[in-house]
Amino acid sequence: MANISSDFLTKLEKIRVQFLFDHPFLSVLALSLPMEFGNNTHEAFETNGTHIFVDVGLSEHIPEQELKYIYAHTLLHILLKHPFRMSKRDHGTWNRSSDIVINLLLSDFERVGERPEHEVMLEKFRDKSVEEVYNILYAENKDGEGTPDEQNPKEEKRDLIEQEGDTNAAMEEIDALIVQAMGAARKQGNIPASFLELIKEVIRPKIDLETLLHTYMSESFFDKVSDFSRPNRRFIHQGLYLPGYKHERNRLMLYIALDRSMSISIEIFSKFLGIIDSVLRMSSDFEVSVIPFDESVDVKKIIQYDAQQRQPKIAFEKGNGGTLIEPVFEYLKTHAEIGATLMVLSDGIFKIEKASELNTLFLVSEKKNMKRLEAFGDVFYFDL
Repeated sequence: MANISSDFLTKLEKIRVQFLFDHPFLSVLALSLPMEFGNNTHEAFETNGTHIFVDVGLSEHIPEQELKYIYAHTLLHILLKHPFRMSKRDHGTWNRSSDIVINLLLSDFERVGERPEHEVMLEKFRDKSVEEVYNILYAENKDGEGTPDEQNPKEEKRDLIEQEGDTNAAMEEIDALIVQAMGAARKQGNIPASFLELIKEVIRPKIDLETLLHTYMSESFFDKVSDFSRPNRRFIHQGLYLPGYKHERNRLMLYIALDRSMSISIEIFSKFLGIIDSVLRMSSDFEVSVIPFDESVDVKKIIQYDAQQRQPKIAFEKGNGGTLIEPVFEYLKTHAEIGATLMVLSDGIFKIEKASELNTLFLVSEKKNMKRLEAFGDVFYFDL
């Protein structure tokens, strides 16, 4: 075990007490998570998502206010499950993306210490998820359009360690701590909205795209209706004749509005096409119409698919115009089948004043646009 001075331990204890009064949710984590002292590979504080590893030699010379910030920064890595969410992504770019999100988040708080100079702060990424930041940084670095960190191009900060072993068990323990921490946060009452939104993303059940679409379609397209011609046999022995159920529709009728505007990158557009392909492979009896749009509906480019096409060809061109959703709604008023459903694949960067007459599912690639669209249909954000 490292030789730890009493002064350093006292400094850490003082910070934990400050967390208790200023940020109880951080205090819950600080008091519950194991802290191990030794020699770190890269940073003064590192975490694998369940433990905090402290390099005493590096930490003892850090000013107290900066140490407080680094401690809070590390706890937020754990609270936001950054080591677990890294998956197979590039480690350095993911670490930097996580740091950017945390530093922007901490800028909304008071009494969290002083941000060290090497902690990057890029305002252009405010209100973005770590996955969104990663996708942007990875594309910039890959295409040679800039460095992942324009302020510190040579900075290779590594305070995240990949989790090894039984990650499911580790996640269960962290989830329990997050519930406690969020309870403390709500009691505090003055938590920035940006923090609460990020936490919602963490504690919201994770559903893969295919599972979501399958479930949504099953419920939306194959609604049950009561039918006395087929009584519910469950209660007949009690002399109760209740209606049974039959499927109102047995054929999937779906319209997919495909955003091909300038704001959609080639990469995201190709992912949208992949979603369309997944939808077509999901149902055994369907009729799907894909409606490309930007400032208007490109009627000549609308393609209809049905179950008779064994290997449907998904080929659409991206455009360079703006984005208007109203022309899509107007087109569907006169062309849509009664009872069909609309799926909108977009970044959500468009003006919308009223909902479509169809049951609508928005799949958006920009998390910040989710709340604005909630009044007009079901909204889901994915790390596309």
